[in-house]
Amino acid sequence: MQRAGFWEYGSEFPEDSPYEDEAGDCRWDRDGTGIIFSNREKQTLKSKPVDNGQKGENMEKQERDLLTLEERLQYAAESRASSPEAAVRMVRKFSEIPAGYFFCGAEDLDAMNELTGRFWEHPSVDVDTYHGFCQTFRLAIIYDTACRMRDQPEMVLSAEDSDHPCQLLWRAGTVNAVILLGLMLLDHAKDRGKNKDICHCMRMTLGQYLDALAEFTSGEERMPGSSHTNFRLFGQRFLKSHDGSWTLGETLADILRRYIAAQQEFGRLDHILRCMDALCCCLEEQGGTQADSARQFREILGKYCPGLEGRKLMEEGGRHPDPYGHYLALAGAYPEDVPDPGREGLAPRAVRSQVFLPEYDCSPQSLRALAAQTPFRDFRELLEKNIREERMAHAMEEINASAVYLYTMWVEPYLPAEWSGF
Repeated sequence: MQRAGFWEYGSEFPEDSPYEDEAGDCRWDRDGTGIIFSNREKQTLKSKPVDNGQKGENMEKQERDLLTLEERLQYAAESRASSPEAAVRMVRKFSEIPAGYFFCGAEDLDAMNELTGRFWEHPSVDVDTYHGFCQTFRLAIIYDTACRMRDQPEMVLSAEDSDHPCQLLWRAGTVNAVILLGLMLLDHAKDRGKNKDICHCMRMTLGQYLDALAEFTSGEERMPGSSHTNFRLFGQRFLKSHDGSWTLGETLADILRRYIAAQQEFGRLDHILRCMDALCCCLEEQGGTQADSARQFREILGKYCPGLEGRKLMEEGGRHPDPYGHYLALAGAYPEDVPDPGREGLAPRAVRSQVFLPEYDCSPQSLRALAAQTPFRDFRELLEKNIREERMAHAMEEINASAVYLYTMWVEPYLPAEWSGF
């Protein structure tokens, strides 16, 4: 896929675009100072009871309570859907927005290209629509499953049957892509993006969105918005642990907050390994008695954990008279404060690759085998101290759950029926 196929971030929204800024049944005017009601909206408002107690001419035809003008203005100001039908329309319009509008900058586009770009040229992928682009995530999952069946057939089990509690549901690259999508949507929900259509949809309440998905996914089979998943049942289960009155932005922030807290368990281990790789680079350059053992261990690190970028860490930090002491202290100083993706005032793209999962095997067994081969006793003890199976298993459970929630609510509903499910 050529990046030119995407709308370039920073360009003006086309004046003739069909993706108008909508909140419920109302439309914002161009300068955002007022609301322009459609003819149907005006007719609905006229059907409210008049002051003398008599009903409007269309009141008897209404089958449900109508909102007052003040309530509709409030909903419009908050970008909430004013009716179930309006919520479904917003979801349908959301599915038709060109994929390029979802990227909050060239960095996001480059990162997603690195994670799922191999699937962008597939015939089923259409970047002219969000629902068409969602197929890249499904293709990635199909690819992951095929690779796992080929390389680790004994591990192709359900989460309940697996003997590997620290196993990712999908490959790390696919999980990172789904997390990146969630972070992009959250930026739009928090007005950090430039597209108001996405922003308005993300400001629906969770309850409204889940109800809209249940209706949206009941469409014709083989059409976008058709799915084998029972979203009404899913919504009932999801709302047992989440507040239906939350906006989608608040819901996304909660899911991503839990994911990031869990990811830190593996981020800490990755940080230690990266410091070990940087130390090896430094000792190799210095020469001397430790150069050979450092080179040999760095080769082992490259096989176990490709992509650590220890040399980059060394070059960024500069030279130190005591590299062993410096990197040992740095390895033990992993920041404990967890970045909050939902924090107000957070800059766009502020939380991105630093919360991605590493691409290598993070199982306790693999990490212990690696620790046993290090020539640096202090680093071995530090690494072994941070390999905590119970905490890692719980963290992986949270990571998998977060990825599944994001996929189920923001990818699967927009796939054709034959593509839905895991």
